[in-house]
Amino acid sequence: MDHQDSVEAGRLFHFDNLFAVGEASYGMIDLLQIGEIACERGYEIALHPQVCMELSYIVSGSGSFVIGDTMLQVQAGDLVFNNPGYPHAIHAGASDVLRFVYMGFQFNDRTAPDFAEIRDYLASEPYRLARDNHSMLIPFLRGIEEFYTQQPYAEAMIRNTCESILISAYRAFTGSSHSSPHAPQRSPHSVGHTVYAVIRYVETHILELKSIQAIAAELNYNATYLSHAFKHKTGMTLQRYINHKKIEKALELLGYGHLSISQVAEMLGYETIQSFSKAFSRIMGYPPSRYVAEMRRGRE
Repeated sequence: MDHQDSVEAGRLFHFDNLFAVGEASYGMIDLLQIGEIACERGYEIALHPQVCMELSYIVSGSGSFVIGDTMLQVQAGDLVFNNPGYPHAIHAGASDVLRFVYMGFQFNDRTAPDFAEIRDYLASEPYRLARDNHSMLIPFLRGIEEFYTQQPYAEAMIRNTCESILISAYRAFTGSSHSSPHAPQRSPHSVGHTVYAVIRYVETHILELKSIQAIAAELNYNATYLSHAFKHKTGMTLQRYINHKKIEKALELLGYGHLSISQVAEMLGYETIQSFSKAFSRIMGYPPSRYVAEMRRGRE
């Protein structure tokens, strides 16, 4: 593995892992590159040949991706895929830092029939663009972390992470991330089913939750009924459960060390870093700055 951790003019940091063809095979793909880069305002990664398939996830900021003759405007939460054979360039926006994670790969001859649909779909167009709302950030960060720390069974973790990223990307691009219309329907009058539906929704949409009313509307329930049912079944108010799940997600995001406290606060929907710190301290008993400092000391 060729581990590069370099800083160039216009790049705030660049963590990159490069592999020769066949050097890093993980399940159905050969991984050629995985990493993260933060580009200063106005910085440009010059037009260059694209030699493999590549998925990029925009962590923060905005800018544009040039793929062939097309310029795509991107912002935090966007997922971009580009195919080999089309020249590629990246431009950071003029008003903020562009930060993104990426994975360069190619499918190998061990691609299972179940995954051939994903391979063929991705190969069918020069590029794909989807709004992901941060659900794919964790798999990307987890994969980068495995390369960075090289813990036991890292190879198995990386293989699972890469496959998870590709499946999630396919769902995002095809709009098939919602439940199947053919899934068995449970009784809408079952309180247990109602509460389970809420728990699943909160856990899978924690980075985009707006309000209890929004959850109720999405699940086709009355907000007052939903709150009462949840409290009756769990002994905890729905708002308190949401608050705990947000801090749980904050611990996970901050634990990777790739995001600042303010970025995590914004991703979780807090209006200010102060309101996030207050909510964090209320549940954890100490501020997020202390948690970040302890995690950094643990890495030294």
